[in-house]
Amino acid sequence: MSKRFLIIFILILGVATGLSVVYLLSKRVPMNDELTVGNNPGNLYNGGLFFEMDGRVYFANPLENDCLYSMNPDESDVKAITVMATRNITGAGKYLYYYLDTNRTSLSNSNISGLGKVSTFYGLYRSETDGDNQKLLDRQRISDIQLVGSTLYYTVPQGEDAGVHTIRIDGKEKQLLTAEAFNPSCAYNGKIYYSGVELDHNLHSLDTLSNGSISTVLEGNVWQPIIQGDYVYYIDAAHHYRLCRTHLASQVTQVLTESRIDFFNMNDQNIFYATSESSNQTLRVMRLDGTGNTVIAEGVYHALSLTSKYLYFKPFDVDNVMFHVPIDGSEPVTTFLPYEGN
Repeated sequence: MSKRFLIIFILILGVATGLSVVYLLSKRVPMNDELTVGNNPGNLYNGGLFFEMDGRVYFANPLENDCLYSMNPDESDVKAITVMATRNITGAGKYLYYYLDTNRTSLSNSNISGLGKVSTFYGLYRSETDGDNQKLLDRQRISDIQLVGSTLYYTVPQGEDAGVHTIRIDGKEKQLLTAEAFNPSCAYNGKIYYSGVELDHNLHSLDTLSNGSISTVLEGNVWQPIIQGDYVYYIDAAHHYRLCRTHLASQVTQVLTESRIDFFNMNDQNIFYATSESSNQTLRVMRLDGTGNTVIAEGVYHALSLTSKYLYFKPFDVDNVMFHVPIDGSEPVTTFLPYEGN
């Protein structure tokens, strides 16, 4: 009898151990490839309100106080994820990372669980792409977030903890990287390209693969750099905020437009930019070399966000209105109306 009991005990212990291992593995956050990058810098410079990944678009819904929603790139199958306002959306694999804003919530959808039931939370969060298993990674007031490899880089603009912080995507290894509160949104090939804040406004690169070594890439007053191919595109703040691109190898600079740029975003074919000059208040598009400059819409706009299908943008001083237009120009500008279930 004792031998039989021992065998049964060993079997039960084995099953329990196996189940424990399966449970722990299901809760483990897998690490990303070291060259993984989350959202594109143009979207993040414009608030990180849209992020496309694996055939799905995640966005801050303007009709629901910027709460987190998802949809297909053609704007079908709209689904709510949280009832708290979201920005700085980025991600990779099965996870999203974002900043939740406690100041703006929506209670129109009472079926959402998790963080949707909490009205006092704010900070850097991780969740699965459907909103499940939300986890607070750092309770900070954050201005910018980017994912590089398996590390989140995020900027705390003010206070005792001001600077750029890092945390591994599983919530471990949290640290202050630097007290210089630069914007880490532009990441490419294992490096973060950023504009200096304290000592200069040159373009620098931080190598995430070699203990954070820093080098100067381009001297000047560089704002919102985006690396695209052999060039860095940026707003030249030293010359009336015009838009330029500089060849990274030759350091030859080309002026793309002399207009004063408020915001810009770009994909592999075109640059979209907004200007609010008294004589030129327009949203425009041009090719990467500055040719083919065309007006998309008259007026003053911000929050220029790109997906594979659409350009989204907001008029100033109107929080709950957003416009969209196909990036190929095949249809006119219309109001974006993302209702759940569409």
